[in-house]
Amino acid sequence: MRIPAATEEYLTYLAVDRARSRQTLRAYGVDLGQAMRFWASLKAAPEEMGDLDRDLVRAYQRHLGQTRLALSSRARRLQALRGFLRYALREGWIQEDLGAQIDIPKVSAPLPKPLTTADARRLLAFAPGPQESALRDRALVHFLLSSGCRISEALALNRSDINPEGRLVVRGKGSKERMVELTPAAMDAVRTYLDARQDREPALFLNYDRRSCSRGGRRLTDAGARHVVRRLRRELGLEGLRSPHVLRHTTATELLTITGNVRLVQEVLGHANLNTMQGYTKVVDRARTAAYRELAKRLEPGAPPTE
Repeated sequence: MRIPAATEEYLTYLAVDRARSRQTLRAYGVDLGQAMRFWASLKAAPEEMGDLDRDLVRAYQRHLGQTRLALSSRARRLQALRGFLRYALREGWIQEDLGAQIDIPKVSAPLPKPLTTADARRLLAFAPGPQESALRDRALVHFLLSSGCRISEALALNRSDINPEGRLVVRGKGSKERMVELTPAAMDAVRTYLDARQDREPALFLNYDRRSCSRGGRRLTDAGARHVVRRLRRELGLEGLRSPHVLRHTTATELLTITGNVRLVQEVLGHANLNTMQGYTKVVDRARTAAYRELAKRLEPGAPPTE
């Protein structure tokens, strides 16, 4: 089989059999495309899957090592290639497990950067104007901080998904469904926004950009949500509010601080693996350590009195 056709078949497999998201498929396509372009640039460029061998895989690894790509980017590209080559072996396109030749560099996952509790309160306390778009902004941040949803999960919801009890089902990665709950304040913000709307659009969160509306795109997009968050960051002076995902990190950290129950937070976030929770536990552990250090200072003999 020719290499481009094999790549397309692999991406189709990820979409249909593995239910990968569009963003994931796009990333895999880009990463695999880098390897294909490198091989195509060689004097003896491989055309068929059977032309691939250990030397070509090693050459691509050396090529990545000579680039200025971040270690995480190199690891991601090699991970995509290894998955593709193992699929190719299973399909009989290659006769040797070339993926076993790939060493994925170990990358330390960056710690989540949630908002502080004080900044989260400031965000939830901001008073919107009477415009629908302003009410939507308030409903959106309340919804995200209350539910811990990914922004893609929130934007895929319809207004009919919201029930009076504040419980709703969201579809996460791999099309897995889970139940999330909204706080009374979040429900109030969502109801106020929905009551103000005069449209019949099914989407829970709408786009009010005129150009998008003229093209029929009324559902709020990921880019639109990022614009909302950036504007609130400027208006409220919240430097930590860099993306909608920060709100998910904030929910996770607050819940873990309150309950200490890692598995509960895992279920709320919809993480399949407990290992993904390590970043949040480290953040909470650091905060706890800092609190004990502050306590020690306050209790030291001769420490200045507190008000």
